[in-house]
Amino acid sequence: MGNVSKNRWNVPAFFFVRYDMAREHRIIKGVILLVVANIFFCLVGILIKSAAGVGPLRLVFFRFAVGLVLVIAASWLGRFKIEFNDKPLMFIRGLCGGIAVYIAFLAISKLGLGKGTLLICCYPIFACLFSMIFLKERLGPLSIVAVVMAITGIYFVSSDEGHFSLLDAFGKYEIITLFGAMVAGIAATIIRKLHDTDNSWSIYTSQCIGGLVIVSAPALIGPWDISSVQWLYISGIGLGATIGQLLMTQGFRYVPVRIGSLFALLYPVFAYVAGVLIFGERISITAVLGAVLVIGACCMVLAGRRETKDTPEAK
Repeated sequence: MGNVSKNRWNVPAFFFVRYDMAREHRIIKGVILLVVANIFFCLVGILIKSAAGVGPLRLVFFRFAVGLVLVIAASWLGRFKIEFNDKPLMFIRGLCGGIAVYIAFLAISKLGLGKGTLLICCYPIFACLFSMIFLKERLGPLSIVAVVMAITGIYFVSSDEGHFSLLDAFGKYEIITLFGAMVAGIAATIIRKLHDTDNSWSIYTSQCIGGLVIVSAPALIGPWDISSVQWLYISGIGLGATIGQLLMTQGFRYVPVRIGSLFALLYPVFAYVAGVLIFGERISITAVLGAVLVIGACCMVLAGRRETKDTPEAK
């Protein structure tokens, strides 16, 4: 056999090739999980819009109640063990996740699927900032350009023939939704950190518990006038959101927050396409351009992932 090149620690070079291949596999796996998660979130958004008459509080209540029942049932079947190792961080993640989900449901109900999705999906701006501060994940020049491209693309997707609805009216629900985006950014960063100590199911369980603590009392007050079709929507929201959340949580296990957050920006693109195909919403050239920018930004951040080799990997 020929000589194998070594570094100054006498480690064969092929060791690093194998390491890079393993890292590549982890990133690809995480990306696939995040893309599928966004498809489920899009389906949930469609159901939320269809069941708007039920009210966001009750929709969120059933969303978390169904999710909690599913994870407890799976735990009893021996699929996994629910345990909270980092209890303080789990508590914060539960509250942040619950608040963010409620505001997302409220935004879709009050602002519409397109505009509500646009504003809540601004959370990657905050997630990248928080991950840089708390997780020491550096943003290289290519990643910064990709963030700008992605956010610009979201604005284009939400526009109507070049007139941006975001600039037409900026009332209390817009402000509340942007606050929800900031809270969601905190939650995304905490998910990344919690993977050092806890599994995906436990992390999701903390969100369900936190959400139920927040919305249970106001959601259960008042008359219950829910049709059979609305019950189907509610069941679909709970099941779809649980699957999407678990896929997203698992996806963040394999990729840095900056990559995961950018791929989450595919959600408003999927929502726009669903609006055109299902609800007959008008398509525009600016929206198509926005979709191209968002997808292009995701490709750019993957291409530039090696500019942050010192980014800590999830365990």
